[in-house]
Amino acid sequence: MADELSRIAREEKIPIKKVNTIIGVNTIFRGNFVVEGPLRIDGNYEGDIKSFDMIIVGSTAKVKGNIYGEIVVVGGRVKGDIYAVKEIILLSTSAVIGNLTSQKILIDEGARFKGRFNRVGDNEIEKIFEDKVRPYIEEEKSKWSW
Repeated sequence: MADELSRIAREEKIPIKKVNTIIGVNTIFRGNFVVEGPLRIDGNYEGDIKSFDMIIVGSTAKVKGNIYGEIVVVGGRVKGDIYAVKEIILLSTSAVIGNLTSQKILIDEGARFKGRFNRVGDNEIEKIFEDKVRPYIEEEKSKWSW
């Protein structure tokens, strides 16, 4: 997975950032997740994920829920809709059941995808994030400012 992601990053000129939040292989997590930096999931996750940064679903990961991110890279299984401001990348090991919404999509040979791809422009995807992500992030941040 790391080699494949590195190859795609080189070919597509995707900035690979240092991941500061990881949900590990033997982890099961349920609930909504809000993260401000890059996120990598290698375990099992149930709930929505909202971020303005890169989200990586590793080849061992299983996610049930909607994903909102700047760039979303999927190597594992996702059952839910994926929204990305810039791009959605489905690696050869991925299996996705759900709709994809972004400006751009890259699907590697061998990737499995059942759903629709909705290509949207800058304004449309930004509106989705302004409506569904920013208020949620601001609300969650306010709960923790004491």
